[in-house]
Amino acid sequence: MGFRKMLVAVDGYEPSLGAFKKAVELARDYQAEVVVLQVEEEVPLLPTEKMMEAVEPPITEEPLELAKAYAQLMNVPVKVVKKTGPVAGAILATAKEENVELILLGDSGRKGFQKLYFGSVAQAVSENADRPVLIIKRGWVDISDLKELAKQIVEKPEAIEIPVYDPRLVYENLKFSGTLFLVLTCLYFFAAIITSKPLKDVAALEIAGLPFGIWCGLILVVSGIFLTRIYLSKQGGES
Repeated sequence: MGFRKMLVAVDGYEPSLGAFKKAVELARDYQAEVVVLQVEEEVPLLPTEKMMEAVEPPITEEPLELAKAYAQLMNVPVKVVKKTGPVAGAILATAKEENVELILLGDSGRKGFQKLYFGSVAQAVSENADRPVLIIKRGWVDISDLKELAKQIVEKPEAIEIPVYDPRLVYENLKFSGTLFLVLTCLYFFAAIITSKPLKDVAALEIAGLPFGIWCGLILVVSGIFLTRIYLSKQGGES
């Protein structure tokens, strides 16, 4: 009898990732689906509690992204779920919602006072679950490939290019744009003068079937478009 659907809880630390890798291995053997659950606790730990709980930093801050990437490499179907609340309760509730046949958990390996103080998620789940629970001991599964993959998929922030103020470049841009504006202004006033009342007879002269005043307006529009393209081309080339 195999397993068709399994649940594994991950938090980015080595024990849970060891359980995840074992879940992937079993899923390949049984052609099963893996439900990967990440639970964020509603009440964050105090700084002193974090120091006691986490002896070493997490392997990844985004365990669900790592799980999806690794499962894709292994050609194993996964479903990722993220919840907020008590960890053990969220695991048990998700197991029922997804109707999984096996729950896999990583054992942090806490002993003595730490286990008494923090309790054990694995113990709480195994004692209250109505289906099989497989607890993977810390260090039992080699996760070196997961660690390497976690390094590869870390998103590197893109470098932000800070513009440098260059007075010479600013002067050249002002000079160039000013020249284009002056040319367009001259064409505008030329067209305005030609179409004014004192020169209405000149504006009415037909050239190629159109009044000269219309030709002045068309030349103004075409010149505006042409000068704008020249300006944009120069700016694009410099950028």
